[in-house]
Amino acid sequence: MSLQITPVLPDSDNATVEAYVEVMEALRVYEMPAFPPTTRREFDSYRAHPWPWQRSQPYLATADGVPVGRLVLQFPTRDNLKNMSVDLAVLPAYRRRGFGRELLAFAEEQARANGRETVMASSMWTLPELGLTAPDEAAPAFARAMGYRDTLPEVNRVLDLAKVDEDVLQEILDHARAKADGYQLVQWIGQTPEELIDDIAYLDGRLLQDAPMGDTAWEPFEVDADRIRRTEAVMAARGRQLYNSVMVHEKSDRVVAWTTLSLEADHQWHSWQQITIVDPDHRGHRLGALVKVENLRYLRQHEPQVTTVDTFNAHENGYMISINEQMGFRPQYSFQNWRRDLLGNPAE
Repeated sequence: MSLQITPVLPDSDNATVEAYVEVMEALRVYEMPAFPPTTRREFDSYRAHPWPWQRSQPYLATADGVPVGRLVLQFPTRDNLKNMSVDLAVLPAYRRRGFGRELLAFAEEQARANGRETVMASSMWTLPELGLTAPDEAAPAFARAMGYRDTLPEVNRVLDLAKVDEDVLQEILDHARAKADGYQLVQWIGQTPEELIDDIAYLDGRLLQDAPMGDTAWEPFEVDADRIRRTEAVMAARGRQLYNSVMVHEKSDRVVAWTTLSLEADHQWHSWQQITIVDPDHRGHRLGALVKVENLRYLRQHEPQVTTVDTFNAHENGYMISINEQMGFRPQYSFQNWRRDLLGNPAE
C-alpha cells in the first residue's frame, strides 16, 4: 500500500474532511475514550478561526484510498520561531507498515523548509506509580526509534462533579481566605474587562517561565493586550465560553492570581481547567487554591449541567497537583512530550 498525504484545506472536498474527522474520532476512542467526542463543527471552527500567531496545517493520510492516519503541523509565527510541533497518529490497524515513518519524514522535511530547528510532539505514556497505562507502547517506541527524546511527562486528571465533597471545598476556601487578607476576588465570563487586561497579559506571559517545562524547547510567549483580545475573539468564534476568577492585590490594585475554566459549545457537559497562575511575589497566600475553588463554584452556578472537568499538569508540578487532588481530581491519562533537534540532517 502506498501512502498519500493530503492537506485538509478550507476548500477541501467534503469527503476528505469527513474522513479526517473520522480518523480523529477513531483515535480518540482508542486512546482517550473519556474525552469529549470529536465533531465536524468543532473541526470546521478550528480551521475557520486559527489561533493568532500560529499557522496550523492538518493532513489526511490514506493508503490506496483508505484513511490510515492524520498529521498536524503547527508553526508559531511570532515567537518560538525555531520550533515546530507535530501531531502524528496512525490508526492501530495500519501500524507497523512504515506509514508513521513516512509521515514523520514529511513533517521534518516541512520543518526544515520553514527554517525550524526543533520538532516537538507528544504521545500517550505509562506511569506505573499512578496506575496509568498507555493503550500500547507503540508511540513511545516509535518516537525513540526516530531519534526523539522524552522531555516532560504530563498527567490528565478528571473531576467528577457528582462526587465533589462540598465540605472539603469549603475547608480549602476557609484555609485559603485565612491567608489571603488584602486580596479581593473578581470574576467574569467571556472577555477580560479592559481595566484588567494588561495584568492578565503579564500573567499569561509568565506561564512558560513559571510552569515546569522539562527539556522542551518552548520559550515564553510574547503576550500583550492585543494578543489576549485576539485569542479571546478566536475562542468566542469557536463557541468556547470562558469563566475567569482572579485575585486583586488591594494595595497595588494589580491582578496577582488568575484561573480559567472553558466550556465547548458541542459539549455542554464538559469543562477544561485551563491556566492557573500566581505572581511569584504573591505566593504563599494560598491564592492558587482560592481562585480554583471559587472559579469551580462560579462555573457550576452558571452551568449546572456540567458533570466533568479535565485538567493537565506536568508530572513534577507538585504544588498544583496537590490542590487539584484535594479538590477531588483523579489521574486519568498520562502523556509524554518528545523533542528532536534536527541539526540540519535528515534521520537515517
